[in-house]
Amino acid sequence: MKGEVLEDDLPGIGRRYMVQGNDGALLTIVLHNSGRRDLYLFPSEGADPVTVSMDDRRARLAAAVLSGDYSPPETLQQIDEVLGDLAIEWYEVGPGSPGAGQSIGSLQIRSATGINVMAILREHNVIHGPRDSEVLSPGDRLIVAGRRSSMPAFRRLVVES
Repeated sequence: MKGEVLEDDLPGIGRRYMVQGNDGALLTIVLHNSGRRDLYLFPSEGADPVTVSMDDRRARLAAAVLSGDYSPPETLQQIDEVLGDLAIEWYEVGPGSPGAGQSIGSLQIRSATGINVMAILREHNVIHGPRDSEVLSPGDRLIVAGRRSSMPAFRRLVVES
């Protein structure tokens, strides 16, 4: 089990994940359907667990610390001030979408909406920073960035049928 995550369903409760530490300790995490997370640390086999219960916000903070992605609140505030209204969204081009069969340039996505197409996921390929000549196909998943307030105009121009 070392180095793996074992998981199973807990019917009516949620899902359980188990990870063994380098020292042999076992960490069991239960994600309740309600959003609550319970952590059980078994320091050694047969030992009583140490338990911690967290709501979604606290669990995400702990996960950020464990993954090395934690930023102190003042840093997050500075990022928020810089990014402001920035949104990154995913959209799928459907068969009846107005953008299907048209190039990014012919749609004038950037000038018409202020939205940038950052990448296209097409089948099992990723097109990073697609050129204006790239033609959108039904089934393409677009990763776009721009002002949150500009997303509706993008959807009308490219996605909604």
